[in-house]
Amino acid sequence: MIEVKYGKRKVVSYRGNKMVVGGLTAKNKIDILLYISTEFANSNSREELYSLVLTLSEEIFEVDNVTLRLWDGKLLRPERYLQETDPPRRPLKEHEGFSGRVLAQQRSELIHDLSLHPELLDEGETTRCVCCVPVMYKENVLGTISIEKDIPSFYKEDDLEILEAMASQLALALNQMSLISGLIEAQDRINSDLKMGRSVQGHIISSEVAPWNGIHFGFYYEPMVEVSGDYFDVIRKGNHITLLVADVSGHGVSAALVTMTIHHEFRRCIAQGMGLPEIMEYLGESIRPKLPAETYFTAQIVRIYNDLSFSFVNAGHNRLLVFDGESASFM
Repeated sequence: MIEVKYGKRKVVSYRGNKMVVGGLTAKNKIDILLYISTEFANSNSREELYSLVLTLSEEIFEVDNVTLRLWDGKLLRPERYLQETDPPRRPLKEHEGFSGRVLAQQRSELIHDLSLHPELLDEGETTRCVCCVPVMYKENVLGTISIEKDIPSFYKEDDLEILEAMASQLALALNQMSLISGLIEAQDRINSDLKMGRSVQGHIISSEVAPWNGIHFGFYYEPMVEVSGDYFDVIRKGNHITLLVADVSGHGVSAALVTMTIHHEFRRCIAQGMGLPEIMEYLGESIRPKLPAETYFTAQIVRIYNDLSFSFVNAGHNRLLVFDGESASFM
């Protein structure tokens, strides 16, 4: 509730002219503009903003009615109003009614007596004095706000200036909410893509490796985000078993896509019976040209034979650690 106190306004005749006495003072204007700015800054949704326009207008301008209209590209549609009119409000085209004219001209209007402008009213409308302003962000017209009174000459230029400030605050707030909404939607899409990527990557990461030739395999895999550039695989073929550990630089979707390529190329090499140096060379030569700029991967391949001897090749990866259980030491 606004705490600014000021006298009620009224319209009087002075030397044959209508004039407004009471109402806002210059000090009131400053306080009200600060109040409007604070209230809009604290709003968290479009619904709150629209309701705030009605509440503030009713408190500040002693209105009979308030109408907030939004432009959809074809029609200026009534979005919120203080009370329904008779006849009911309807969507307006550009140049139609006082709101349509303000929209088309992109310029505020204070009309002291609408009875002198019947072309701006629908039949039966009782509004006589109106301040109508465009809601604009930069060059884009989003809609209009009008404060309406059934008494001619009720509003002054000061009222129009305050309403313009309110419309400006509304436009800024709506634009900010659109940006935030766009960011949230984009983040939701990213999260959805990441979850899908994790599901796909989960199919190429071994979840269990059966014991082989007295050797038991243990591993723990936890990506930094939903998907990862870390990858390993274990494949048994003939009298040996081959293990690959690879690490793609970076993380996220781009790194995960590279691991999928490594997965398919590695398995193709095993199926063709390649030796370890051949596999490593093939992975480098076939995948490197497809990598995004400044992306690389390291890898290590180990092959264990039936007699428990092993061979390995390393391409920039961390050194292989072999622990001897009998001597309780690393080889």
